[in-house]
Amino acid sequence: MTVAPAKILNLDKGSLRIGADADLIIVDPKLEWRVDATQFASKSRNTPFNGWKLKGKVLYTIVGGKVVVKDGKLLY
Repeated sequence: MTVAPAKILNLDKGSLRIGADADLIIVDPKLEWRVDATQFASKSRNTPFNGWKLKGKVLYTIVGGKVVVKDGKLLY
């Protein structure tokens, strides 16, 4: 899901190897949560899923080795 698309776009991305960019997410697949568009890190609030109860949630987003989103909160 990462290596082939990166190759198609001629990007040196898509793997977890020494020296590679650390661009990844950490997911808790068992965590249940309710979508609340007012809590999105994005400025956009458009979603057909507002109010839905879902299972599985991204806990961290890491870009270039730096945590940029933690528990749904934008850090930068």
